[in-house]
Amino acid sequence: MGRPSVILTAVSIVAAAGCAQYVQSAESSLSGVVVSAIDAQTLGDHVFTRVNLEQTTQGYLIESGNLSIAGEKVDGSLVAVKGLDGAVTAIVDRPGKRGILLIDKAGKQRFLPEPAYDYLKSDTVVGAAVPHTDVKTPSNNDVIDVVTQFSVKAVTVLLSDPVAFSLAQLETANLGLRNSEVEGVRLNLAGIRFSPNDYPVDGPGLNDLRDEVRPLRGLYHNDIFVGYSDNAPYAGMAYAPGDVSINGIHYPLAFRHEVGHNAGGDHCNDAGKDNYKFGYDNGSGSNTFLCGNNVPYYSNTHVRVDGKPLGDARTADMARLWREQSGRMSGYQPAFDGYRLVYADFQSADLLIDTTGSGRTHIGVVALSNDEGPTTLVDGGEGETLLTATLKDAEGREHAVKFRATRQVIGCTASTFMNSYRLCGNDDAGSITLKLHRIYKDNGSLPRGVYNGTLQLKVLDHDDPTWSRDILVSLAVNKLL
Repeated sequence: MGRPSVILTAVSIVAAAGCAQYVQSAESSLSGVVVSAIDAQTLGDHVFTRVNLEQTTQGYLIESGNLSIAGEKVDGSLVAVKGLDGAVTAIVDRPGKRGILLIDKAGKQRFLPEPAYDYLKSDTVVGAAVPHTDVKTPSNNDVIDVVTQFSVKAVTVLLSDPVAFSLAQLETANLGLRNSEVEGVRLNLAGIRFSPNDYPVDGPGLNDLRDEVRPLRGLYHNDIFVGYSDNAPYAGMAYAPGDVSINGIHYPLAFRHEVGHNAGGDHCNDAGKDNYKFGYDNGSGSNTFLCGNNVPYYSNTHVRVDGKPLGDARTADMARLWREQSGRMSGYQPAFDGYRLVYADFQSADLLIDTTGSGRTHIGVVALSNDEGPTTLVDGGEGETLLTATLKDAEGREHAVKFRATRQVIGCTASTFMNSYRLCGNDDAGSITLKLHRIYKDNGSLPRGVYNGTLQLKVLDHDDPTWSRDILVSLAVNKLL
């Protein structure tokens, strides 16, 4: 419930004068192609072949695929995420151009290049056994729920939507899993946090991040944590195996590498050890994520680039390791059975609650406590609902932070109170969008700082009192920018 729907298709993006042109080779139900906003200078002489196009329940469009010259040898990748305001966050990885491309809603572009880096530097800390509340066996149908934490300095570098950036980061690994034929394993964004602590990207910094975030797993119902800092002696650092990594905000290609360490993988198996938990260099310039990190793959002997295998069954098969470890990686916390809404204080957050075909038409959203908001449905009209969430500052002190929410029935022009079940004259309607935002004047007495936490809401059906669905809202407020 609440997982993004995935729509697979294929498309080629060919660089042309002024902007990228795209030729769609399969119909898609999604309007607009994300990468069409990316110009020819970014793509160079590369062709983009789409691997994935999807829309999340929060309305973000995610598009990813491989880059090659003339459609031949894959030597890079492109991930792009478009928000509701039309702004695009892209992670570009091709020879001569690697980094973050940010395109705001007005079309203005900003490129943050990834500094040159040797991804074979030692970047792991031996992971200790972590007790799981729900140890699962591998099912190859596992969702790994991820919470990302940004230092205030990292947010200042990005100055863009952290939800879009987090989705793009997870998609770099998801693209590698798809390319490497690891089916049914997926990283999903479960929440975002802000922190004043700009932990260095090294072993001690990783330990400090771990100590801060691990106690929060039950709050967010997530499996792994990913930190982003500006202070980056290393591009990334991870527990191997483990559940936490820390990455430099200037190194967008680090996460897909570090999460491979979380799975238990190591760099190149240069000694030819009888151990498959390694990345691979196929000898023709193609180095998988764990062994050089310049092509969008984890090692797999059954996958070929330029006619050569990207792995060896005995010495380099990260695809096998991912399949074996997916139960652990997705089993640190029982999965949340409901919808998730991630709000990160950059723009309003929307959540589609789709009841198409269910016969449920009179639905609305309520709080669980009168201290937080209304707890019963009403036949209300236009207006906003005031919500109060108890969030913690950097010192762990609790503060009441106020938000506003509205309910938009699909097909209706006006929005209503969050807890209204009213339609707009169309009894066939039902699916709604929950909209959440924060207004400065509601929180005028809130001290400067960062505030994090969750708020649980519930979807109710006026016509069926026995039915409900939970909503877990992750809230991150940065009252410093």
